Amino acid sequence: MKIIGPIAGIGSRLRPFTFNKPKAFIRVAGKTILEHILDKLTYTFDLDTELILIVGYKKRQIMEYIKKNYSNKFKLTFIEQIPRGYKEDIPYYWGLGEAVYLAHRRFGKKEFKSNEENKRAGSLIFLSDMISIDEYSYLMYRYYESGVDGIITVMEVSKENASSYGIVVVDKDNIITKLVEKPKEYISNLAIVGIYAFSNTTTLALFRNLKKYLDQRDEDSGEVYMTESLQDLVNDGFKISAVTHKQGVLDFGRPSELLNGNRYLLETYSVKREDFQELNISVERSHLKNPINIGKNTKIINSVIGPYVSIGNDSYISNSILNDCVIEKRVILENIISENSIIGSDVRIENISKDNLIIGDKSSY
Repeated sequence: MKIIGPIAGIGSRLRPFTFNKPKAFIRVAGKTILEHILDKLTYTFDLDTELILIVGYKKRQIMEYIKKNYSNKFKLTFIEQIPRGYKEDIPYYWGLGEAVYLAHRRFGKKEFKSNEENKRAGSLIFLSDMISIDEYSYLMYRYYESGVDGIITVMEVSKENASSYGIVVVDKDNIITKLVEKPKEYISNLAIVGIYAFSNTTTLALFRNLKKYLDQRDEDSGEVYMTESLQDLVNDGFKISAVTHKQGVLDFGRPSELLNGNRYLLETYSVKREDFQELNISVERSHLKNPINIGKNTKIINSVIGPYVSIGNDSYISNSILNDCVIEKRVILENIISENSIIGSDVRIENISKDNLIIGDKSSY
């Protein structure tokens, strides 16, 4: 099986926090979102599994980091998604449909002796702003042990929020009968949450469907989604099962969701006081309320930090009260009182008492 990770997007809903980094490189609970995903994948997949990353925005930053940290864990392939244009020097792309299609060159048509072989030569697709709380081994078990051509993971959402997601309708056996991208009228509460597994035959059919819609593009077309191509699979008789996450999924696509995901991950990845010396963390006249995560070479003076605060490496915080915040690396905060805030890398701010801040990289106040 090959793993496909579309990570070319800029994360526009998290602006200005993503001005200088792709959304997959946002750091929460001591790791980037992409690291959290890839580390979970290593628990399930063999070392020689091919990881195909579709890169675009900040591609060099991504490629260098992944090569340094994961070349011994996956067989790495990078494919560039070319921007369709630029707005104020910021690239924009043809969307998830094109990103997934670009992986087609790494797949070939084969003859299989069994359905199991067909499945093992297939694909797993993940989205870079969603982390499965369930282990991938559970999802792959559901894929291999059922008599279907593929699975799509879903979660239940409220009727009010259903129009913000790709939505599926299923029959009594959880086989998908209909998929609609952001439906205007309520049809189901099962939202697609970004993990797909398909057999080789199904993957090749998906590529053909995607190409059909990509070939229909013109200058006025919007992003190409996967939903229509997936519906074509269903219409052509492929059996795709909707698999509900047992424990759920962490969605990092919006600021509020980023903070929610940070809270959950900190319950597992909190730094311990016994690690302070090894990480060169200095804390003076301060009160720390777990769960929190503090990056190495960070100094905290005369402050109250936590709960649910994630702080990146090489930061300095003094005379501040912070809770429920995501703070990137090399940040200097002095005389700050804030909660529910997101602060980028290389930021220096002083003398602010305000909640719900979203501050981009390299900002000063």
